[in-house]
Amino acid sequence: MEARVLPHIGLVADFSGHYGSETFSACNGFDCVIFDADVTQNNYLFGPRVSASFGKIRPFAELLIGASHVHIHSLDSDTSFATGVGGGLDYRFLKILAWRLQGDYIHTSPFNTPQNNVRLSTGIVVRF
Repeated sequence: MEARVLPHIGLVADFSGHYGSETFSACNGFDCVIFDADVTQNNYLFGPRVSASFGKIRPFAELLIGASHVHIHSLDSDTSFATGVGGGLDYRFLKILAWRLQGDYIHTSPFNTPQNNVRLSTGIVVRF
């Protein structure tokens, strides 16, 4: 969600959820146990977006900060500081509808373990 504050600058609220399973190993010094667990990661990011329109095309760049919450089902959860930097391109095909291609680099540190991820997305944008 973006709210324009100046002609080329907006404030963005970016919420995303990521779901999957991960293989973990737990060792006690003598034995190691390997198991699979379902993992959920939710990112809550906020920040400025700079954009300019050129006909039907609107490129943009953004810098986001916030939090990331990781939940390993039946095991543990953690919340960490998160940052994101990226950009994309909107192609307007109707007055209130556009198609978006976007890429972001997202850095988080759940359980004090740095993660550097690339997030690619596409979809329809509704403008008001």
